[in-house]
Amino acid sequence: MPELSTRPRRNVQTLCLAHEVGQLIRVRCRHCNITRHYLPGDLAKLVGDIPFWDVEGHMRCERCKLRELDADIILPSAAERLKIRVRRLVEIRMVRRVIWRDEE
Repeated sequence: MPELSTRPRRNVQTLCLAHEVGQLIRVRCRHCNITRHYLPGDLAKLVGDIPFWDVEGHMRCERCKLRELDADIILPSAAERLKIRVRRLVEIRMVRRVIWRDEE
């Protein structure tokens, strides 16, 4: 059995590099088996320019609210791209929540 290398990967596929190439990020929930496709540039606005396999740690399923996700990167052909529904980022809302404490 070959030894595992402890060196970091050289060709790290980050979200910004994937966006430049025209790839999509496919995220599938292991619990409710729903698959959604995202543009890497939209995800980079939310979580930063991270490797695509780290995206699943920053998201949760909108349907079941669990974090059991599998992220994959795809480069669809033109015919496949027409059939894929891509989720686009519309806006980012920051919620300020006030928490009070009674002092005695």
